[in-house]
Amino acid sequence: MPRYLALGDSMSIDDDTGVESGGAVNQFHRWLGDGWELDDRTCDGGRMEHVPIDVSGDVITLTIGGNDLLGNKEKYLQQGLSGYANEHLRLLQKIRATNPVSLLIVGDIYHPDGQLTEQEHEAFSVANRLIHSNCAKVGAKLATIYDVFRGNEAEYLCLQIEPTHKGATAIAGLFRALYEARDKGIGFSI
Repeated sequence: MPRYLALGDSMSIDDDTGVESGGAVNQFHRWLGDGWELDDRTCDGGRMEHVPIDVSGDVITLTIGGNDLLGNKEKYLQQGLSGYANEHLRLLQKIRATNPVSLLIVGDIYHPDGQLTEQEHEAFSVANRLIHSNCAKVGAKLATIYDVFRGNEAEYLCLQIEPTHKGATAIAGLFRALYEARDKGIGFSI
């Protein structure tokens, strides 16, 4: 039985969607169908250091980085994001080493539904550029969550940072589109 491995933070979980099994992971798993085993390792508040690296799957989704950025905001605003980029790349490299031929889908990060300073907004933009670059380095497919959420934050987020059911549906839609593109041979190579 093929395995869907879900890794990451609350961008993927059900908790704040208001719908039972309404998170992105469960929606995507339902779409994959009954023939797929789900190994859901996502958690609220997840950070890069908490992601297990010794697990495997045929399809892997990873939503991570927002909590790291917000939790270390002062450090990154003062010192820059090179440490963030390096930690993210090391994580992707370890996941890829354990799963060399798996479809690895990595989400970028949206910014919270609320006011950000210009410096904070720029930090989110830089972080996403780094995530995009890291995905290319390990042959991961990029789920452009930021682009999909931009301008829809009021509808797609609750509690300023948690996906609503509509937000989770949008994320699951990105996962599906990347899976389907792989099946059709569109832009997929490892």
